[in-house]
Amino acid sequence: MGGERIASRTVIWTAGVTPSPAGKWLAAETDRAGRVKVQNDLTVPGHPEIFVVGDTASLQQNGKPLPGVAQVAMQQGRYAGTLIHRRVSGKPAPRPFSYFDKGNMAVVGKGFAVLQAGRVRLSGFLAWLAWAAVHLEFVGQSNLRISVFVQWVWTYLTGQRGSCLIVNHHASANDVAHSVGGMRRSSSA
Repeated sequence: MGGERIASRTVIWTAGVTPSPAGKWLAAETDRAGRVKVQNDLTVPGHPEIFVVGDTASLQQNGKPLPGVAQVAMQQGRYAGTLIHRRVSGKPAPRPFSYFDKGNMAVVGKGFAVLQAGRVRLSGFLAWLAWAAVHLEFVGQSNLRISVFVQWVWTYLTGQRGSCLIVNHHASANDVAHSVGGMRRSSSA
């Protein structure tokens, strides 16, 4: 703790996870982890207007519950959006939700990651580069991709984190003047 190093051969890290209270709000059936049991279209049984996705949802596929990871949540979100759009458009519903496992990746340390996708298993720097490429691909805007990439390179080379600054590039000059004026007024009071 506090930068102190403790020599050890094995380190075990655990963290508690509190389930979402959505099951209680909805008065819906939950699994033993507190996740809402959903139907194959990701709706709550008896409530076709209520969708539950991600790690709040419990859905079995091939006799096993889907893991509570981002990959599942993203696919479920896309499916729910498509189903809602089809309902509103009067089109037939798509086939039931089916999760496609694209594999797993995790950064283990500086320049070291593990990757497993089907029969492919990599570890080390090459897996870390693959992890970085995949994560950069999911950054929404190309200018942000460049910014994130530059920050990663900086952190990798120097060991120091870059500064995070959120800038509203779309604010008008009037908005900025109002904000600055508001800060001046509040600081002089």
